[in-house]
Amino acid sequence: KTAGYCVGDTVAELVSRFNKEGLTALDPGHAGGTPSSYGVAETERILAEVRRMPERASDGTATWSLSLLKRRLREAPDGLPQVSTYTIQRVLHEAGYSWQKSRSWCQTGQVKRKRKAGTVTVTDPDAVGKKTLIERAHRCGQALGLAVWNEDEAGPFQTIPYAGSSWQAEGHPVKQPHEYERNGTAKLLTLFHPSTGEVRVKGVTSSTNVILHSWLKDQLSAIVATLPQPAVQLSPEENRAIWESWRQGLSVCFPLPEELPALRMLLIWDNLAGHKTPEMLLWLFAQGIFPLYTPLGGSWLNMAESMQRILKRRALEGQHPTQPAQIIEWLEATAQGWNAHPTPFEWGGKRAARRKRARERRQALGGSGACARRPIRVRQTALSQWQRAQQTTH
Repeated sequence: KTAGYCVGDTVAELVSRFNKEGLTALDPGHAGGTPSSYGVAETERILAEVRRMPERASDGTATWSLSLLKRRLREAPDGLPQVSTYTIQRVLHEAGYSWQKSRSWCQTGQVKRKRKAGTVTVTDPDAVGKKTLIERAHRCGQALGLAVWNEDEAGPFQTIPYAGSSWQAEGHPVKQPHEYERNGTAKLLTLFHPSTGEVRVKGVTSSTNVILHSWLKDQLSAIVATLPQPAVQLSPEENRAIWESWRQGLSVCFPLPEELPALRMLLIWDNLAGHKTPEMLLWLFAQGIFPLYTPLGGSWLNMAESMQRILKRRALEGQHPTQPAQIIEWLEATAQGWNAHPTPFEWGGKRAARRKRARERRQALGGSGACARRPIRVRQTALSQWQRAQQTTH
């Protein structure tokens, strides 16, 4: 009863099997249905074939599929002549495999650059510090009374047919020319406010510092003018401490001027050389704007890039622009339509919350890499009950 067996026939059958097989009687046995045709040896043979990198010349593929695995296992001299795709799929799932799509991946803080001596790996020493500050800005900036904006430049967009899907009459898809004439490119300057979803854009054919800085100053000045004035006047020391808090953990950072206004905005953008010019930095400081730079290989930290992908898809997919002016007009019009019904962006979101809950459910054991998916107290309670039952029996 302490072990959970409450039926006498079950206990009698278990004792009988124990007298014949020993402790192996406790191992789960076949629970009914068609007996399994493949044992441990056959399962290992399937997994060994999956782990082997296929050869294009003999296997005809670079990645395995169920049908190709079945053909290879049936044709191999030491294979399984009657194996089915269902059996292969079941074995793969039980071994922890699943059918997954490949993804592009980059290591934040590390990129490859081509130099005269060859390709070298460049590392950002402040990658962790920059990532921490940007995450803090997205999570806490609004609560601290600071406007958080993201800036980026998208493009170049060419005058070529863009593939895309749309609702059309059945059997009559949109037809695009196979041949086209390249007639220049266009770029999109973007300022994005995640908490409201507002986006400010300008289409250009060139994004030099003269063009970009001029547009940024106009837009940022208009945004700062709409921000409320600080409710509490801080001393110069307290005000400087707030500015300094947004560059903690950075080993390489720009100096701050002696006189600083109240901090009112955080501007997140990439680490282009033009974004670090002294003239632009001094202008930002004078407006109460603190710039936060994404680390090398960390463009995913800039929400403006997500916004630009949405605008590009809505404006250009399935279209064939022939002039850069058309691309600029379509992108700006799409941004105007977006601002009519903007969608706020949230840092993290539901997926990050699910990952956090999963980490919280795992309880570390003794400071090691092991973890328990069930709380330790439940297991200890069951153990205490068993010990009390043993003491009562004795």
